[in-house]
Amino acid sequence: MGNVRYYDMALIETHKNLFFEECSRLTRLVFDCLQKLEKNPFDLDAIDRMVNAADVIRGGAKFLQDEDLELNSKMLIELFKGAQDVQDRKKELEMMLGRFRGLVNQTSSRSGLV
Repeated sequence: MGNVRYYDMALIETHKNLFFEECSRLTRLVFDCLQKLEKNPFDLDAIDRMVNAADVIRGGAKFLQDEDLELNSKMLIELFKGAQDVQDRKKELEMMLGRFRGLVNQTSSRSGLV
């Protein structure tokens, strides 16, 4: 019975590492898209990629129990889902850019990428 518990814990830890790596990669993707939108707020392709990535991040953040990442992803999805006039959302764009810059720095330092 002890071997089964150890196997389950090892499997959970493996999944957590996979989710963390994927969330880190997607967080950087979101940050890159936000930077593109800062230069061209009408880049609908960047918005679409960013919202899709944020949706995946939100699910991973729930699994990882990372409330900050989950909240920021949810906010980003709500701000940009179906966005037509991003110009009106310049303040929100700047806010999300700052938040995801912090998340990228945080995940990079945790994974030893800095």
